[in-house]
Amino acid sequence: MIGRHLTEGFARHRDRIALIHGHDQFTYGDIGELANGLVDAWSALSGQRVAVSIAAPASFVAAIAALDLLRSHAFLVGARRHEELQNLQDAFAWDRTIRDQDVQMVSPVPLNSLNSSSDDSGLVTILTSGTTGRPKAIHHSWKRLADSVRRDARYTGTRWLIGYPLTLYAGTQVLLHAMLNWATLVIPVSLDPGEVCRTLKDKGVTHASGTPTFWRQLVFFGSRDVLQGSKLEQITLGGEAATQELLDQLRLGFPQARIVHIYASTELGRLFSVTDGKEGFPAQFLKESPEEGVDLKVVDGELMVRGRTQMISCDGQRPPAEQPSVWTATGDLVEVCADRVLFKGRRNDVVNVGGRKVSPLKVESALRGLPGVVDVRVYAKKSSVTGHLVAADVVLAPGFSEETLGAELRRAATQALESYEIPRLVRVVPKLEISQALKVVRSEQVQ
Repeated sequence: MIGRHLTEGFARHRDRIALIHGHDQFTYGDIGELANGLVDAWSALSGQRVAVSIAAPASFVAAIAALDLLRSHAFLVGARRHEELQNLQDAFAWDRTIRDQDVQMVSPVPLNSLNSSSDDSGLVTILTSGTTGRPKAIHHSWKRLADSVRRDARYTGTRWLIGYPLTLYAGTQVLLHAMLNWATLVIPVSLDPGEVCRTLKDKGVTHASGTPTFWRQLVFFGSRDVLQGSKLEQITLGGEAATQELLDQLRLGFPQARIVHIYASTELGRLFSVTDGKEGFPAQFLKESPEEGVDLKVVDGELMVRGRTQMISCDGQRPPAEQPSVWTATGDLVEVCADRVLFKGRRNDVVNVGGRKVSPLKVESALRGLPGVVDVRVYAKKSSVTGHLVAADVVLAPGFSEETLGAELRRAATQALESYEIPRLVRVVPKLEISQALKVVRSEQVQ
């Protein structure tokens, strides 16, 4: 699908910039011709299971396009250590691993020589972004992933900055949004807030996507003047719950931008989006489908879904798509408050304090409003008495001391939280631990 799209649109868009990475930029012609050269060089990979372990963005896009044209099954594993790749290959049984050097040795070939029988059935496997244990292999088709993309002539020529790794589900969605609309994908050389700010300004970014953690870091540590002078038309958040405090900050910092919060997952695909600037989503979504083919309900405080964008299968398990009437638990805890459904955190993040359940999101919300608190993560700390205690890592703004924080924290926590919800262990840290997917890590082991 993506391979055929690039090659069929080559004549009309060959000189349009497809990808910018640092000082390097590549046209659709550059990527299309490289993909065509890879098709010729990799003919033996036709129909095989191939792991893509490529770091260079343009080479990555050309490689997945070529594998799609060859009707190969692509595993998006990303750049990893040799031992880790070997363990994953043993687990998921792919036939061949391709790396950056395998692309660099191939010369581009004019697209008019292309002779491929590619159809829309190409398979792609995305690994989940779990921080512990072996990731799950989630099997999709390129067509199913592309079905979530809104194609509109208005997007042609826009510039999309991506705050996710290209190999994760959210990354493939931003990639497809750019490529299928003949837009430009902008990839910062790092996700340091200063570098992202410079990229937003210098590259004329119009659309930008990242997790709430990504956006919170940008708002607090990026250059305010640069951010307010950006050309952003749309801000997209996904991967974590977006708090009202963050949404308000983004509205204040980017008054001209449309703010979109997308609810999606690697396993379930894209389910719905919210654009009204409020946290959570309208309770009406539980009665009327927010998107065609998507249904939502709440069972025992957990959001359940069923929809047409679900994965084909997971690690060889029975595909949910073959059972359209089956509801799937999302792992997200929610609460219906009047006309709104609010996210209360992930089920596996809940802290169990002597049999009482504590939502890290609730505690973080209470602490994040304190003067001088830039960001906070709440997690479980093992205790021989209660099983677990609530612990918190706090990032302070310049000029604020740990001594001042202690008194303010106790006062605010006492007013907003139950006694068992109050953090017993608080550390001031220079930055929060985040995962490869730019999400807050809530495990004790990262200390």
